[in-house]
Parts: sequence; structure tokens; C-alpha cells
Amino acid sequence: MTLRAILHRSARLPLAGACRRVLRIGVLVVAATTATGCLGLAPVRPDVPPERFRERTIVIVVDGTPGLPFEGSYGTPAVTQAARGHVPAQFHMRSAVAVVATFTKATAEGELIVRLVVDGQEVARRQTSQPFGTVMVSRVLSR
Repeated sequence: MTLRAILHRSARLPLAGACRRVLRIGVLVVAATTATGCLGLAPVRPDVPPERFRERTIVIVVDGTPGLPFEGSYGTPAVTQAARGHVPAQFHMRSAVAVVATFTKATAEGELIVRLVVDGQEVARRQTSQPFGTVMVSRVLSR
């Protein structure tokens, strides 16, 4: 059915004049939005380059005293997963927005070092020697 037919049909409805005009405007808005694929509603952001939200390869390197047991989690701010193991260890993931990692020593002794490596380049490093210490590291990737 064409837009002209819809508008003609709405003119014959037994509605008051004001209601008929509102209906016609609503039909026009829906038709215009559909015809443009909703692009008319999306803001144009020429300041955002296309590579800004490129998915990146991330390696979370847990290092320090060899054999030191640890536990924690890693992932994105929205979704994390639990992890545990012994030093040294690596966890791999992909993200376009950000990465977060939190690890805690399971013993009082030893040193725990956590490094974030994004696309082969170390971007963050934190460490602790505190008894049962925790290391938290994060990085926003979409700058």
C-alpha cells in the first residue's frame, strides 16, 4: 500500500479533524523514518574515527614468584570470568572497549605482578608483595 493510499484512507475515517491530522502526521513520520532506514535519527559523529572501536587482542600476564597460587577474574567491565592458577600464567581475550583484571595472592609470601599486553604492546603493569595482596589493573581501549 502506498503512502498516498494510506493518507487518503485516513481522510475518510470518522474522526474529528484534529485527530485526523495527528494520524496523518504520525503516518508521515513512520513512513519517513522507515524510508531513510532510521538514519535520520542517528547522530552524525565525524569526530569518531572508524578504528576507534576496533577489536583488539589482549593478553593478561600473571607473573612474579614462580609457583605462587592466585585467584581472581578478568574480562570487560560488563562481563568477567573467574580465573585461578599458579605463577606464571596467561589469559587471552578480545575486546574493543576495555579490559579489567583483578588477582589476589592465595598466600602471604611472594610477589604478584599483573601486566596487560594489548596487540603485542605492554600498556599497564601492577604488582604487590603484601600478604594476600590484590592487584587490580584496567585499560580503556576506545580512546
